Amino acid sequence: MQYLNGFEHYLRSKDKSDNTISCYLRDMKQFIGWYLTKTEHGLHKIIELDAVEYKKHLQKGKQAIITINRKLASLNVFLQWMKEAGHIKEEIIVKPIKNREVITYKGLEQQDVWKLRKEIHRQGNLIHVCMIELLLQTGIRVSELVNIRLSDIELSERKGTLAIIGKGNVKRTLPLNKDVRKAIERYLPERPEADTDHLLIGQRGSLKRNAINLILSHYGDRLNIKVTPHMIRHTLGHTLVKQQVEITTIQQIFGHSNIQTTNIYTVTTDKEMEKALESVEW
Repeated sequence: MQYLNGFEHYLRSKDKSDNTISCYLRDMKQFIGWYLTKTEHGLHKIIELDAVEYKKHLQKGKQAIITINRKLASLNVFLQWMKEAGHIKEEIIVKPIKNREVITYKGLEQQDVWKLRKEIHRQGNLIHVCMIELLLQTGIRVSELVNIRLSDIELSERKGTLAIIGKGNVKRTLPLNKDVRKAIERYLPERPEADTDHLLIGQRGSLKRNAINLILSHYGDRLNIKVTPHMIRHTLGHTLVKQQVEITTIQQIFGHSNIQTTNIYTVTTDKEMEKALESVEW
């Protein structure tokens, strides 16, 4: 308690508010309680490894990073006072935790992709089939999808390409695989006449992004699956990474100006981690 009393006097000499002092003292009571369970030595024998161990102890709990860093900041002030007061010889500073954003998988599970595709194909609405195959097989953004014009598409017997104007008005050309080519070729004869050459034409003219979202939500609700165009895009990106496609190739497919953006698709899903650990044999 003598250390806490001295620390409190030090804080008041620095014109700290009563609330701040109370917070510092509460944090240090917690630290001292932990410290005394870990060693028989008094606080005057504290070393840097003790502070580092305490940091790891806090990280193992369920407290938010901002709370842990506040407690570490309190500890640093306390240790600074301990050094200035001559209670310890070495300066000890524990670094705060870097608040790195956890990247999570934002796509669809593989079985849900199959459920969604089969449901859309089974219902037989050719514009919906064309829509899902374009999204799933090319990874284009919903804004790029609704802006596709007939003149952007070139189809031949065994090949096909799609010209896309992406973010920043950057043009890229994507090859169309057989599933997309088939979906487009089946839809075109059924495409309604319109005053525009946009590819996807609904009852009220060219489809807008809100219409795409509503269509996907409709199918998702039927299957109890949450689905958005962005989730489909993320699903393809993650699938290409799993298939060991070069990250620079994925970057070009998705129209990313910065490869760091493409790295979001390298995230590991919970099921992939579970499968990996279940396959371990010692």
